[in-house]
Amino acid sequence: MLRLLLFCLVLSWTVLCQAQTAVPRTLSLNDAILLALRENPGVQRKQLNNIRVKYALELAQWNFKPHYQINAYKTTSQRYSATSTGEVTENTTGIAPQATLNTAFGTQITLGASNSLNQNYHPGVSLTVMQPLVRGFGRPIVEAALQSAMENVRINHLQMEETLRTTVTSVINDYLSVVSAEKTLEVDQRALKRSQKSVEQTTLLIKAGRKPGVELVTVEADVANTQARIEGDQNALAQAHAKLLQTIGLDPSANVVFTDISVPNLIKKYHIPPLEDAKKLVVANNVSYQVAQIMYEGSTKRSVAAAENNMLWKLDLTATAATGNGNGGGQNAGLNSVVNGINRNDSVRLDLVIPIDDQSAKIALENAKIALHDAAIGLKEDKWRNETTAIDSWNTVFSAERSLKLSAHAEELQQKAYNVSEQKYNYGLIDSIELQSTRQQYMATQQTFVTQQIAYLKALVALDQLIGRTLQTWNIQVGYD
Repeated sequence: MLRLLLFCLVLSWTVLCQAQTAVPRTLSLNDAILLALRENPGVQRKQLNNIRVKYALELAQWNFKPHYQINAYKTTSQRYSATSTGEVTENTTGIAPQATLNTAFGTQITLGASNSLNQNYHPGVSLTVMQPLVRGFGRPIVEAALQSAMENVRINHLQMEETLRTTVTSVINDYLSVVSAEKTLEVDQRALKRSQKSVEQTTLLIKAGRKPGVELVTVEADVANTQARIEGDQNALAQAHAKLLQTIGLDPSANVVFTDISVPNLIKKYHIPPLEDAKKLVVANNVSYQVAQIMYEGSTKRSVAAAENNMLWKLDLTATAATGNGNGGGQNAGLNSVVNGINRNDSVRLDLVIPIDDQSAKIALENAKIALHDAAIGLKEDKWRNETTAIDSWNTVFSAERSLKLSAHAEELQQKAYNVSEQKYNYGLIDSIELQSTRQQYMATQQTFVTQQIAYLKALVALDQLIGRTLQTWNIQVGYD
């Protein structure tokens, strides 16, 4: 009895879970956008890259902080002597902590301590300061890697924003494709009902002797053609649906239903700036152009400075102060040997390297200058390209708007023409071929109107992305941890 009760409970739970999973999940356009910002693989990869870039910056900053390490060793050695002592075994143990610091001016400071213990204890302390005086001196040269890491963070933020813009735009476009496929299917389904109605009317007219029997063939063929189009529409809708799910980052087989949109309200969501403003916005918000500017002012110019620095003489000043590390016993051993001044060693060293006809350094400098000039040309070219794209996109929006108005007017007129043709057909004034032609024209204008609506919306979406307002339009805030 207990087993039967448990089986019933498990079966009921399974049926309940299947019933819940069978219920489709409904998503609006705004829901799809917000879900894509979390689930889209491109967004997730960019977030992971953001973590890598931040770690790289932390590493570059860490290079200018004190570094600590402890070295320890233990040595056992045996030596053989011809004297009466014979075999001699010596054990040496040592611990050597060390601290190093690199400054923004190229200074390298090393503070070390040694603690060697064998028969006697020989501690020692040393401080070494090395300062480049010519080549390798100065913050612009020394902090080049740190500046590059900071620029990479800025670039990653810009690219993250671009990824979000692209993702939102892709979701909107794919959502509009689904809406377009649904409306196309609805147009053909309404056309099928009209065709089926014509078959019924033609059948009655033939029975009444007002139409010849051959008229039925034409209207039935129209029904078959419309049914074939509906089959293609359903396949196109399924493909658009799967593509939208993929763009969002969901399983293509997920049970999701997308709600319809209000085309007029969605059109009102977008604001078209004047052409001159659009050109400025596209240049200011184009991520590729912004990255190129950052690279030009940053790493490209630093490459020239580094190449010029490598042409200089190398003059390094090294100062060392050491005490302790004596040998034997007495005053040369113990902690007192560090401060008694007996085992003190101070030195100053000046190293000079004069490059003579360093062709590799000369060529590197010329290449860096050429790269800088090439980057400046590329920036100018990118600016003109972006302005041209802004002009084209801006004109496309207004062209699509005019086409939409014309197609709406054409649909209205063609509907009236079809109503007149249907009345003429019922009164026997025209045959079924002429009625079918008018019906197809009416259906074509309906399809054109749907296409122009979606084309106008997509043109608005594309312009909004170009001028960098996609995230503002949809009230999406970008935060960087």
